Amino acid sequence: MAIYFREDCRTLRDSLQLEMVVAQYCLQIRDVRTTAGVPVGDAVGVGVVAELEGHGDPLSHAILHGVAHVGAGEMAKRSAAAAARLGERGIGLPEEFADVGQATALGAWRTDAGGFEGEYALFADFEHPRGVGHAVALFVDPRRGGVVKHLGLLSPISEMGPGDPFHPEAMETVGISAAGAQIGELLERSYAESAVHSDDFRVLIATARARSMVPEGVAAGPGAV
Repeated sequence: MAIYFREDCRTLRDSLQLEMVVAQYCLQIRDVRTTAGVPVGDAVGVGVVAELEGHGDPLSHAILHGVAHVGAGEMAKRSAAAAARLGERGIGLPEEFADVGQATALGAWRTDAGGFEGEYALFADFEHPRGVGHAVALFVDPRRGGVVKHLGLLSPISEMGPGDPFHPEAMETVGISAAGAQIGELLERSYAESAVHSDDFRVLIATARARSMVPEGVAAGPGAV
């Protein structure tokens, strides 16, 4: 599987694309079962990490950073350790993936979604240091304590045109740390035991982004390693 993993990442243009592909592979690996139906995702994940480290090149280094950032559990822990070892050996990252796992929040906003009473939308803009911008969008249903009705990975909200109902000036500004904690809680509540059990790769991206918004040492939802 590591061979396919590398080939699918080789032609990508930036760290956001890499993280999206990594998230999809993490889900595939998590769900691997034997022909008898026995879950073996952890074992497969550990093997993939070992193979990537064995390649010992910049592309594998970038993938390992991506898994450590958006993944969870044993595979993410081992990826972080493997990436650290490659770094100690002087193996760098490809230029296009030099900022993998480094997206930072630029702003967060909330507004009424116009559906059921109390339904609202929560947005957060992010940017990698190399300038790839994107947004996480959650449309929240207030029933059942508040759950995510729709989850999106979009172009930056700050690029919305004036007059758009989701332009930042038309919404309530939310503090980045507070928004991160809220996003993490919503994901955990909406996806049962843990957001990493969802089949939607965007949940893994959103969970990683929520963690990045909250100061270190403060809980920010599921999937923390």
